[in-house]
Amino acid sequence: MAKSTQAQAAAQIKAKLKGIGINAQVTSFQASMCNGVNVYCAPADIEHKDQIEAISKPYQYGHFDGMFDIYEYSNMNDKIPQVKFVHITYT
Repeated sequence: MAKSTQAQAAAQIKAKLKGIGINAQVTSFQASMCNGVNVYCAPADIEHKDQIEAISKPYQYGHFDGMFDIYEYSNMNDKIPQVKFVHITYT
């Protein structure tokens, strides 16, 4: 059975973060009309925030515009698996 798009995105993000020495917990989720990736980093990793975001954010294909209450597809890339939301948390 093939991996879901969100599982593929999570695996690629985790591998890239590991490549720069960040040992993050990366999970994927699926909900009604929504999918995404959660990236959990250690508090000390916040000093690498720019690198972590540069690796993770391309996997998110858009953003939510609260002013108009719509999701805008602003970052589409057919070369990588993408999800609706990528959340990064430093815990």
